[in-house]
Amino acid sequence: MISLEDVSYTYPQSKGPAVKNINLNIREKEFVAIMGRNGSGKSTLTRLLNGLLLPNAGEVTIDGLSSLNLENLVEIRKRVGLLFPDPDSQLLSNLVEEEIAFGPENLGLHPLEIRKRVDTALKMVSMEDYAKYPPYLLSGGQKQKLCIASLLAMQPAYLVLDEPFSMLDPRGRKDLLTLLLTMRQDLNISLILITHSLEDAIQADRIVIMDKGEVIHAGPPGEILNMGTSISSLGIEPLELSSFIEQLEQEAGIDIAQDIANIESMVEAICRLS
Repeated sequence: MISLEDVSYTYPQSKGPAVKNINLNIREKEFVAIMGRNGSGKSTLTRLLNGLLLPNAGEVTIDGLSSLNLENLVEIRKRVGLLFPDPDSQLLSNLVEEEIAFGPENLGLHPLEIRKRVDTALKMVSMEDYAKYPPYLLSGGQKQKLCIASLLAMQPAYLVLDEPFSMLDPRGRKDLLTLLLTMRQDLNISLILITHSLEDAIQADRIVIMDKGEVIHAGPPGEILNMGTSISSLGIEPLELSSFIEQLEQEAGIDIAQDIANIESMVEAICRLS
């Protein structure tokens, strides 16, 4: 489990904390979506989760290992893989397979184990045919998959994804989310997804909303859907259905629950009213 207890962090020369008094637990195999406007502290929180940043106050522990103990950082970063929004900022090698092998090589693993991990990671993201490609020839979606494969080769227990869909078209977003959900089920890993889009988050077990560096709400997706279009004031994109449901209520007097997430469920709800 990842545990944050009264965690605050202030960047050097900053006037105030980027995150403050965060208390949050993320369980093994859980899918948690973290949402909020730009500057709410989401990205700072992701970097605290794997020890890239160390709290000024409070403590972050990963499976009982405190990030404040510098001797734990290598193990913590093995357990918590972090994907940044821009894949180009993470790519270092000349070939796809070399990129995936980079992390395991730094762990000092045997070459046969490294080869096994590279092949397995490539298969997981369906990129076996690209092993000898230079990363710069890949599309945006393929680069994201490569970065994910590089993290999977480290065999993490937790995968933290900071706005992984920001550079993808709608089809690419859907394909990558499907891949992540499949990996979560097959590998029994925890997913921590940073996103502005409620559509990307509604399949999570829990949604955490941040504002001004604090957690202001944490609960199942249904609770967030019940907020309707008012969540836009927190920098979160509401579902298109939310506007339609509110319009039905205001103009036609049809009262439908706001926690409906898809067209099929809405049609069923309307049919039950007739």
